[in-house]
Amino acid sequence: MIRSAAGPGAGLGLGAGGRLSLGGNVVRKNILTTEQEEQHLVAVKDNYLKLQGEIKLWQQEHASSLAADFRLEPASPRFTLDNLPEESIIDLWQRLNQVADEPQEKADLRTLLEQFKQGESLDNAAAARLQLALAGVAQMLCQHLVPKPGEDNQPFGTCPVCGEKHFMTLLAPPVGKRYQQCLVCGYQRPVDASGCACCGSMDAKKQTYLKSEQYPGLEVAVCSDCGSYFKQVDLRKLSVDDLVWEDIRTMPLNYAAEKWLTGQHGWN
Repeated sequence: MIRSAAGPGAGLGLGAGGRLSLGGNVVRKNILTTEQEEQHLVAVKDNYLKLQGEIKLWQQEHASSLAADFRLEPASPRFTLDNLPEESIIDLWQRLNQVADEPQEKADLRTLLEQFKQGESLDNAAAARLQLALAGVAQMLCQHLVPKPGEDNQPFGTCPVCGEKHFMTLLAPPVGKRYQQCLVCGYQRPVDASGCACCGSMDAKKQTYLKSEQYPGLEVAVCSDCGSYFKQVDLRKLSVDDLVWEDIRTMPLNYAAEKWLTGQHGWN
């Protein structure tokens, strides 16, 4: 089974260092405090944008043929990472490796993909590019084959298109209507304005919002009911062009949320 395409940040060069400490419900930053660290983040972004540029080119070249040959499932999820066309994944993965100056033959990539499906770990950078390739194929299929939802709120939980649970919630202008966008296939759907977007819990006492001055307009919602967390972007305060990059650059908030959760009791 192919694991989630979530979380390419570490493999792109954004490691686990620079964790954030907590002061009450406020996350205090201790990352990007030096010019060297800022330059490192710029280099990570340049690498990410270069890979995304290649993904867009590949999508333009293959959109028509892939969309014509692929069939969605009649019920949710409409497809999963496991049933994406393997040759498309391999082809895009190979191109991303070439862009990264780490070329590999397709036969070798097929072997690595099979190992990945069996739960074996790959090199961080190779795994990150595979994850981007999986997402690139999934996004293209979603964009060309899946109708956009209406404005009626949909249930929380896994993505109804690809079945993944890697997302961000968005508060859209002008009134802060809430949407949930999958960071794998890109599907965006309206959801309730309150509640845990992971488990649907409406117990406000079980939900804590962690913020940092380093990341205005973005917060991490932590649910002690289910032991999960997710990021929420207020688009009335912050303009975001790429939610995946936004997720990567704010990885220190992930560590803060995990630290907060490990200090809590009463959740499984």
